[in-house]
Amino acid sequence: MLKKQKLLYLSQCFPLPLDGGGRIKTFNTLKTLSEKFDIFAVFVSERNATKEQLAEFKKLGIRVKVFKTKLMAESIKEDYLKLAWNYLQLRPHFVYQYRYKPSFPWIKNKILNWQPDIIHVDHINSAQFLPKKSWLKKNCLKMPVLILENHNLDHVLFFTRFKESKKIIRKIYLLLEGSLNLLYGEINYRRFDHIFSISESEAIYLKTKCKSVFTQPLVYPLKSVKTSQNKIYDILFVGYLEWPPNEVAVRWFGEKILPLVNQEMPKIKFHVIGNKNPRLEDLKSNKNIFFYGHQKNIDQFLAKSKVFVLPFQTGAGVRLKSLTALQNGIPLVSTQLGVDGLGITGGQHYLLAETEEEFAKQVIKLLKNKSLREKMGSAERKYFQQHHAEKNNKVFLRKYLKCVKSKP
Repeated sequence: MLKKQKLLYLSQCFPLPLDGGGRIKTFNTLKTLSEKFDIFAVFVSERNATKEQLAEFKKLGIRVKVFKTKLMAESIKEDYLKLAWNYLQLRPHFVYQYRYKPSFPWIKNKILNWQPDIIHVDHINSAQFLPKKSWLKKNCLKMPVLILENHNLDHVLFFTRFKESKKIIRKIYLLLEGSLNLLYGEINYRRFDHIFSISESEAIYLKTKCKSVFTQPLVYPLKSVKTSQNKIYDILFVGYLEWPPNEVAVRWFGEKILPLVNQEMPKIKFHVIGNKNPRLEDLKSNKNIFFYGHQKNIDQFLAKSKVFVLPFQTGAGVRLKSLTALQNGIPLVSTQLGVDGLGITGGQHYLLAETEEEFAKQVIKLLKNKSLREKMGSAERKYFQQHHAEKNNKVFLRKYLKCVKSKP
């Protein structure tokens, strides 16, 4: 039996529990790679790992080190001096909020003692944990293959929020943050031998920074639920509500779109699944909006919902919540940004809407037409099985194995 190659995995996201798209993607990648590689995963996270969660990694043969930090939860308003100091060093907040200093020497020491064949960086802002190539060449017996798994183009995230924001001070912050993330990416994307992109559109941009860029098949590894004929939830949104694009999306739908729907259909309700966000508390005054907080099991909502909405005005990358709807055949209404990076067709797999009026019109159209919902749901399931089922992990693994055999 051949000895497995050593893979050091560096991430700013401890993936368990699987309560967000990024976490689902991270855990799925680790699970897939564990079939062929000896993995040591290092996480800098705002979460503590429980014994049960660590046991999940042990089952996969993955050893884990977690650095717990409070920085990720800090608001920039808590320390403007720190923000200014990092900006003077051209370091964006989206990077330094994951910057936990004790992790840096620990990672270097791990590389020295373990001598990994591959260093896999999860998220571009985790590139700060990767030692410089000059250090690696000096301290490694053999230069490891450097691979980035890119989740988003972070500068796009901030520039889209800049366009949406109305407040001057916030616009200045978002412009600075977007510009610094653009510069950070410009420098760090070039450090890698190979990059796995989340979509073809992002791969086009990344190919200007790195010679070897692959589109990673986006796999949603969770099981589908058995649909129910008793559709008691009218409109559903699922997401990590403290992630700014999700917060903006829920507010836009709750404040601007739902009232238009309720003008024609007064009893229609909007159901939101996701962790509590104090900034959305005011929406609870609307009797037609229900917040359920984080749910360990959302099967009943997926089985009994009529319409799934992706009212995104800001953000970047592919939203795994769209795959939640596609897998379970829940008819979708989305902006183009909400389904960016997917190969789905408007009118067949989802209804497109960019304005408040269009969005309300499309939601009403689906709510009033059961046969259209059933037809769309069937098309969604078929698309999902072809492009995003677990069988596509094998495609990713083949690409990955090809990468580590030779550098570009």
